[in-house]
Amino acid sequence: MKGLRKVLTPFAPDQSGAVSVLYGLGGLIVIIDAGGCTGNICGFDEPRWQDVRSAVFSAGLRDMDAILGRDKLLVSKIADACGRIDASFVALIGTPVPATIATDYKALKRMLEKEIDLPILTVATDGMKLYDEGESLAYKALASEFIAKEGTLDEITLGKTPLTYGGSFADVSLEDYKKIGASTKVIAASASGIEAAKTLGLSYVVYSSAAAEIAGSIPSGKVLVCHDEVFGKTLRDKGVNCDIATFFTLHDEIKESGDVKITEEDEFTDLTVNGGYDVIVADECLKPLAEGFKGQWIDAPFFALSGRR
Repeated sequence: MKGLRKVLTPFAPDQSGAVSVLYGLGGLIVIIDAGGCTGNICGFDEPRWQDVRSAVFSAGLRDMDAILGRDKLLVSKIADACGRIDASFVALIGTPVPATIATDYKALKRMLEKEIDLPILTVATDGMKLYDEGESLAYKALASEFIAKEGTLDEITLGKTPLTYGGSFADVSLEDYKKIGASTKVIAASASGIEAAKTLGLSYVVYSSAAAEIAGSIPSGKVLVCHDEVFGKTLRDKGVNCDIATFFTLHDEIKESGDVKITEEDEFTDLTVNGGYDVIVADECLKPLAEGFKGQWIDAPFFALSGRR
């Protein structure tokens, strides 16, 4: 049945993906919501929240704030917070609330620029899409404000965020982003990394170090990989005979015969039962959907899918 979930919990949404890219860059991140979305992001979707400090705020919208679009009040709150916190930029992250009332992000940006002497990033996420699309929008926002062909940078990795790889993420600074246009090597570690490189007009290499680490331990046979597309592509490049199934983005340049974008639990079950696979590489949260599978299961945690590091 379309949309029916009996096993899987909701995946990390686009606003969480946007925060994942911006978290730790020294900015003031404002989630335009009443508090619930911010609670989900910090409590469930951002594994660094307990260990790494970052200025993440809720706009604290009340019913009438949302209905009447009290932008001046929001601007006043943000200006007050900037007076108390040493931030390098302000980022406005969308949720279903501003999407429903058609918030004008360009107008908000102009209003804030009159009050605050900081770069203003706006990310028009709506909570209805998945995390990788939110990551891509955040990269575009960074590109519009910061990224230039200045300085030198030997290598940078895009898309290696905690939502894809748990605690194993790239420590990219804001200064690195400013130099990315001059980088001699751009590594796209996930679907959002590919989108970021495309947005910047940069050539890139598709590679997941996490996938490369386990490639040698995967036995021969027909393999199904259910993870980010770059994770699967890296295994294939390392000689693993695998098909990729993903709940997230699947780019045409990655996709080969046998690869599939899935949206339903039943689709994954059908692959495991009828696909003739000897090995499955996927997060263990998917195991209950593969009760008929008799081969070997190799656990590959996927934080956005299961919340497991």
